[in-house]
Amino acid sequence: MIVLGLLVGGVLWLLWYRARDRYLRGYGLFFLILLVYASNKTGYGIPESMSEGAFSPLSLVRWALLGLLFFLSVRVKRPPNFRADVPLAMLAVILVADMLLSSTYADSFNYSFYRALSFGLLAISMVTGVTFYLFRAENCLHFFRFHYYIAWLAIVPMLLVHLAGQDGLGVTMIMGQYAGLFGNQNMYGTFSALITPYVLFHWRVAAKEKHERWLDVGLLVLIIIGLWVSRSRNGLLSCLLAIGAYFFVINLKSRLKIVAAGICLVLALAIVPSFQSDIRDFLRKGSTRVEEGFGSQFVEEKRYEMWQGVWPLFWKEKLTGYGFASSHLLVFPFTKDEAVGRTLHNSYLEIFGDLGLPGLALLLLLLYRIGSKTFSLLNQRNEFFERNVNAVFIAIFVAGSFNAFFESWMFSVGNLTSLLYWGPVAGVVARSAWRPVLAEEPKRAMPAKSELTFAR
Repeated sequence: MIVLGLLVGGVLWLLWYRARDRYLRGYGLFFLILLVYASNKTGYGIPESMSEGAFSPLSLVRWALLGLLFFLSVRVKRPPNFRADVPLAMLAVILVADMLLSSTYADSFNYSFYRALSFGLLAISMVTGVTFYLFRAENCLHFFRFHYYIAWLAIVPMLLVHLAGQDGLGVTMIMGQYAGLFGNQNMYGTFSALITPYVLFHWRVAAKEKHERWLDVGLLVLIIIGLWVSRSRNGLLSCLLAIGAYFFVINLKSRLKIVAAGICLVLALAIVPSFQSDIRDFLRKGSTRVEEGFGSQFVEEKRYEMWQGVWPLFWKEKLTGYGFASSHLLVFPFTKDEAVGRTLHNSYLEIFGDLGLPGLALLLLLLYRIGSKTFSLLNQRNEFFERNVNAVFIAIFVAGSFNAFFESWMFSVGNLTSLLYWGPVAGVVARSAWRPVLAEEPKRAMPAKSELTFAR
């Protein structure tokens, strides 16, 4: 309980003394309650009765803070030079409407409706408040600073304790796998991957002194070490993808070199025997099975068994699905692990099971529309600062979209990863919504040096 209390106290101190505006504080409070949910709650002395169910004490706090974020979001004024994307907004509205409608034929109307309602509130908050807020460059800096400090608070202390061999001081270990303060290693891996671009931004842009840059390098190294000791395969791959996407965006003249370097790295891992041995051990998480092929690893995965088992059931209801947040209940017969069987571990397949082909089509169209915006941002020849801001949002969008193929968090408002993903997606929309003709200033100038100093 002390560990969680220190974390909550650290975030509250950060919001009180470092957050410069009311909206970021509202966002930060909702972020905090989701961080508490993502932590090892039972290990830190919070009984399940405090968090399980729609009306448990912690759930009521989460609903209240989501309502606060929604209230603050609808009050954010639309910037005068903001270019709205009506088709994207309509896709979001239709998707949320489909979720709400599907709850009428779900096995549990209340559960499905509350889940759909919460995502609807989050979606409106992203489309209005977060998008409008991130339209201004200085607000992006405040947003990045908050997540940068969160990386230090949520990753570094527990990892240093673990590396020092003091796991009894609140470190979560699951079957020999490190999870830090989180409830499982998958959450730790995804969180680490999606928080990395904020650290890269600080290292590349905000750090002015040499010692600040070295601290950022050390933080990046610790993130990679944590992903390795956690054996979070999806998290590590997502993190590497985020790093690659970030540098691909900011290095306009070196993109071919980055792609070539990535190909060479993959070939080295596939050819060099010592690398093969290390990677195979990482993928198998210490398993003693002797199969040599990497392809067999995928076939042996519990995720693959679940996907293969539920696919015929999902296809049977391909036009309507089973109702929002209901299809994961069909997973249990195909796994003996109840913890694994609580989710389908594939956000895209899950939305197909929930809403059928129409829901999946709406999601893919939504992501395609956002992807086209990332492509337009890639082709803009912006100054150094603008490219790095865009790189943060694009890297998280790319890494998160990949990560969602192996985890079921995309439409779960109670999952911290959902907020970590949809916030930067709103950032992509915001950065592509600038209308130069109506701008009050000739161009979006780089913020002053005082704005770039994160420590102030």
